[in-house]
Amino acid sequence: MSKKPCTHEALISTEYGKAMICRDCGIVYWHFMNMSMRFDVTGFLGMADTLAEAAHNVRVGDNKTKQSPVLSLVNPSQRLN
Repeated sequence: MSKKPCTHEALISTEYGKAMICRDCGIVYWHFMNMSMRFDVTGFLGMADTLAEAAHNVRVGDNKTKQSPVLSLVNPSQRLN
């Protein structure tokens, strides 16, 4: 009995990588640089959510470091002894 070959449907393709899915098998193929990985849908979604949250945290951290410096006003009547 021969198994039907996978039909890969493109999910996304960018300069950083691409993701494809075989809906019959429930397998997601993720290609990134010279690395390829296979996930079941649940595992892929968990990885994607984790990476999305990490990317958000990086962006939030970048915004904190790019903010203008905080200036403090010093009362000229206060003198150091």
